[in-house]
Amino acid sequence: MFQEILKSIQDKIQAQIQEKFGLNSDQTSQSTSVLLDNFKKFFSEDVMSGDFSNIKSILDNGLQSITENPALQNFQKNVVNDLVNKVGLTDDIAQKVKDIQVNELFSSLQNELLDENGKPDFSKIMSKININELQEKAKDLLGGIDLGGLFGKK
Repeated sequence: MFQEILKSIQDKIQAQIQEKFGLNSDQTSQSTSVLLDNFKKFFSEDVMSGDFSNIKSILDNGLQSITENPALQNFQKNVVNDLVNKVGLTDDIAQKVKDIQVNELFSSLQNELLDENGKPDFSKIMSKININELQEKAKDLLGGIDLGGLFGKK
């Protein structure tokens, strides 16, 4: 589910940054990998901590304040640093690439998961969840306990 959304976003971003900055295909691929790796790390750290304050801050403030959102400052700094150090972009180009990537990432996620008021749209979210995949992951996490009854399956 989420992987398909990220793959679609990755494809959009790659087309934009390759065209706009003339990056070669390797740099383009690495650039989007840097973004998504940092996003997954940011997201998983918030989820694993059980805090959710960063995610809530993003949802509450919407896209208008993505670049100024304190919850995303370290995420954005990490993306720029990785674009410079791992991809070999100049700091100036890395900043510009990051801006396009971050705006496209959050704009696409907003379109995929939120309603017109910027609130989570549970029908959109649920339509993207593969219950069987979720059940298998939960089963693995819980050491093989059968969760079929919980998900309405026996």
